[in-house]
Amino acid sequence: MTYGPRRLVFDAIVQVSKLVRPARFDSEAELKNDLSLLARAYGVEEITPETLNDPHANKTGYFETVEDYYTGTEAQFSGVHSPDGAVHFGLDWDGQFRHDGFLEQARIVEELIRRTGARSVLELGSGKGINSIHLARRNPAVSFMGVDLTPLHVRIASERGKDIANLRFARCDFHALACCSEASFDVVFDVEAGCYSDTPEKLEKFFAELRRVLRPGGHFVQFGYFRSEGFAELESAAILAARLVERAWVIEQFHSESAWKHTAERFGLVARERSDLRAASMPSVQRLYQQAKMFYKVMASSAKPLVAPLVRPSTHNSVSAMMLPYAYGLESLEYPMNVLALRQTPVA
Repeated sequence: MTYGPRRLVFDAIVQVSKLVRPARFDSEAELKNDLSLLARAYGVEEITPETLNDPHANKTGYFETVEDYYTGTEAQFSGVHSPDGAVHFGLDWDGQFRHDGFLEQARIVEELIRRTGARSVLELGSGKGINSIHLARRNPAVSFMGVDLTPLHVRIASERGKDIANLRFARCDFHALACCSEASFDVVFDVEAGCYSDTPEKLEKFFAELRRVLRPGGHFVQFGYFRSEGFAELESAAILAARLVERAWVIEQFHSESAWKHTAERFGLVARERSDLRAASMPSVQRLYQQAKMFYKVMASSAKPLVAPLVRPSTHNSVSAMMLPYAYGLESLEYPMNVLALRQTPVA
């Protein structure tokens, strides 16, 4: 990893944001306090997912497509979240945030690759390439491919990985993998990208393509988000926290894990392993919460006129940073790793 001027600015922001007191994320009262803070920052009585589209509350507007979201937030992700190119949350098993935690999902995938003797690997929603570049450099005998919908991401990833012979990136929608041949991969994985299969119809296309490109007996590794079982019975504030995350990330709706697995099984993908990663991802999540809280405190104060001209559409992605830890703590969202295996005998 590199340590240039951007990293120094990034570290300065992190250090200042540590002055913000972490909330009790399992407290509905503290969630309501932060929802009230967001409402004051946007000048509305109550924050809702529709606030980001309200021209009176949000004069910059917000993103409507996944491609626009990731293109428009590139400066924010690179400058505040991860100068090294991650667009996902890291995993820190000991509860202390480290930049190196952004590679932990790739390490888990690498363990599976080596355990199964995989020779061809596909990453869905590969972003700026941090995972596949790391894996390809460490496993030169394995062929890696990354696909992403956002042209900017593909350009950045391709440039960063241009000298790695066993790696290539392509622009492709993972609901229609025209760039991939049938039964051509031993392992397919996604890190927080599969949640964009956010309707039942998209989810069916997603698993149909997985079945097509995986070799029988191959594995799919998923790191991602689900609405909790019993979501509809939760308190309204906990539900709102999850819905604000969905809107900020331009997701129509997270699936429940049971519905996701049921669809997977229909396409011949059978659950083999599962781990709850919420605690491990919390240091990375909490770090962004503290940065977002600092920003919204300013936006809800008399200093708002001074900073409002600096606000861009990407700024409002900070709503998700405020809400995700509460969605974890109040159990409206789950963040597991799932490993699925394609049956040796394809399902008709």
